[in-house]
Amino acid sequence: MVTTVGIRSRFAVPLYVGGAALSLFGNSAIAIVLPWLVLARTGDVTITATVATVSGIATVPATLLGGRLADRFGARRVAVLADIGSAVSVAALPVVDAVWGLDLMWFVILGAVGALFDVPGMTARQALMAEVAETSGTKVDTVAGVFQASFSLAFLAGPALAGLLLGWFDPVTVVWVTAMCSALAGVLTWLLPVSPSIGADHQATGRGGWQLIIGDRRLLAVLIISFAATLITPPLLAVVLPAFYAGIERPELLGFTLSAFAVGSLLGAVLYALLSKRSRLPAYLAAMILMTLGMVAVALLASVPLIMVGMLLLGLGGGLFGPVWNVFIAEQLPTGTRGRVLGWFTAATMVAGPIGLGGLTLALTLTEMQTAALALGIFWVFVAVLAVISRDARAVATAPAPGSGGAEGDAAEPVAEGGGADGHHEAHGSQS
Repeated sequence: MVTTVGIRSRFAVPLYVGGAALSLFGNSAIAIVLPWLVLARTGDVTITATVATVSGIATVPATLLGGRLADRFGARRVAVLADIGSAVSVAALPVVDAVWGLDLMWFVILGAVGALFDVPGMTARQALMAEVAETSGTKVDTVAGVFQASFSLAFLAGPALAGLLLGWFDPVTVVWVTAMCSALAGVLTWLLPVSPSIGADHQATGRGGWQLIIGDRRLLAVLIISFAATLITPPLLAVVLPAFYAGIERPELLGFTLSAFAVGSLLGAVLYALLSKRSRLPAYLAAMILMTLGMVAVALLASVPLIMVGMLLLGLGGGLFGPVWNVFIAEQLPTGTRGRVLGWFTAATMVAGPIGLGGLTLALTLTEMQTAALALGIFWVFVAVLAVISRDARAVATAPAPGSGGAEGDAAEPVAEGGGADGHHEAHGSQS
């Protein structure tokens, strides 16, 4: 049995959200800065693509390993180490540039090392949410909503500020800014006063994340739906929209379109607070409806305003669904299992993206872009309908909090380390 020390701190939520926002801000900014730095130092687009590919490959195993490490050694420790490791790998870029000069080898090594830390750190932070809520005495729904809002804000501001700084300074100077963001995120998370737990290491030696997922129908249903949804989004963002704007000779509008998604996501987090006061099911259903309307609007490729509205609706839906999912993980999974489960979900979506891109590439050899985009929209409608009619998927939004004594009709019992959906939910405590 996990025991907890009832530490209450009014600083827990600000430290948690601030660390998460700074970490994502730094990661989203370096995603813009690093390609510019590679091009500035090498002048070779193929090297830029190589660095991005190697970094992406390194992220998948790191995500699975990071989730298990978070369960065994504590989510806070892993989050702090991930931020410090990310800061060091980023800060190494200007140091190496000054001492030896950056070339393909250094870009690949440092890019891969940085990728090893980024996603595991975010996974560990998600796994911390229950402990932060318990420590602060704040409802998990509130923490999840604030977390989603900070995530959306950082996603919106990071690339924008990075692009602005690149217009004023050399890329190496901007790299130092992103490294400082990651380092500060690690400090804030290190200061986070979460309740220490006893026995988390023992609990974390049980089944792997995959066994936990297939032992709980709700997790398996959402994994299938998430995988299917991620087959669509990378082709849409990386191929369809750039090709559309290039075709109308307005490439600068792509940035505004992505910003519309980020703004929608921020508004969705605010809307979640209104829809989830008594039940999370309205937020879940609204998320699916909004994302479906948005996807159809974008897939039609009818006009720029319609695409902008579609991306805004997609963001709104995503901003609603994110807190629903985070609350489910925080309330229904025992301490010592969340990292592994989240790691598998993240890894699955990373694998789905390239598969979707490959499928679109094949489709474009057989048909034109407009038809392929419509096919993506139709596929999303199928996924959304499955998410609404599936009792197991809906249970993510209807499962009662442990100890609440009630359910909303679709709920199943919380998953436990011992297996399946029939186990007993352990008390939430920190592994750190």
